[in-house]
Amino acid sequence: MSRLLVFVLMMGLMASCVTSGTHKLVVDELAAQKTANEALTAENDGLKKQVADLAAEVKKLKGDIAKLKKEFDDMSKNFMDAMSFNDDLKKSLKEKGASIDELDAKNKELAAKKEEEAKRAAEEQVKFEAEQQRLKAELEQLKRMKEAAEKRNAEFNNVMAKLKKMIDAGTLSVKIRKGRMIVTLSSDILFAVGATELTPEGKAALAELAATLKDIPDRNFLVVGHSDSTPMRKKFASNWELSSQRAIEVVKLLIAGGVPPTMLSASGSAEFDPIAENDTPENKTMNRRVEIVFMPKIDELPGFTPAAQ
Repeated sequence: MSRLLVFVLMMGLMASCVTSGTHKLVVDELAAQKTANEALTAENDGLKKQVADLAAEVKKLKGDIAKLKKEFDDMSKNFMDAMSFNDDLKKSLKEKGASIDELDAKNKELAAKKEEEAKRAAEEQVKFEAEQQRLKAELEQLKRMKEAAEKRNAEFNNVMAKLKKMIDAGTLSVKIRKGRMIVTLSSDILFAVGATELTPEGKAALAELAATLKDIPDRNFLVVGHSDSTPMRKKFASNWELSSQRAIEVVKLLIAGGVPPTMLSASGSAEFDPIAENDTPENKTMNRRVEIVFMPKIDELPGFTPAAQ
């Protein structure tokens, strides 16, 4: 700037020596020089800003490079640590006599065992469910049997109540034998010795019994004749014929007393179903009898299961 002032002063001193035209040229040249200087100054300021921006960017890049270097160093350290851990692991496995292949084999063995256990558990589950169904079916069967037993007990008590008079008189007895309710009448009351014709006392007893049996719904009766072991020598070839014929005569009288024929059947057992030894007259009297068996219904039989509808 000092040179510029000197130059201006000199120009001022020379102004007196130059013409007005020359003066104008000098002024114009100065103005142009000033404009050029201002342009250079602005350009220089722009370059300074660019340099500052570049310096900032370089600084940022240096920071990024340092950060990347740190990350690389950390990764290298981690890698080295991993390699060291792997070496230690291999060493440990080697010291314990193990190997990767052995571990794989062990894992496969464990997987196979697990699969086998799962299969066994599934089979046990199937067995358990089947057992549950079986127990459920048995429970239902026991329930039906209990209901049937309760119904039979009620029927038994009802028959006992209706026949109480005849029971108290000793005309007949009511018992449960072989799982069935049986009304027993002595043959000596119903028939004369060796005969098959009913006595008046026997007819009266059977008429009274028929009045009770005919009112029992949905029940069939088997009339069974029994004899003692004394062999027949006259009218019948054996006790089979005698016992069977006596059962038939009782059935006829029950039908006459109002019991539907469809509810009745007859059979003879001769001396082969005794209730006492045939060794005394008293025991033989007990064995000479006629039984009216209350036949069980199919749903009362053990193990019966109704068919699905």
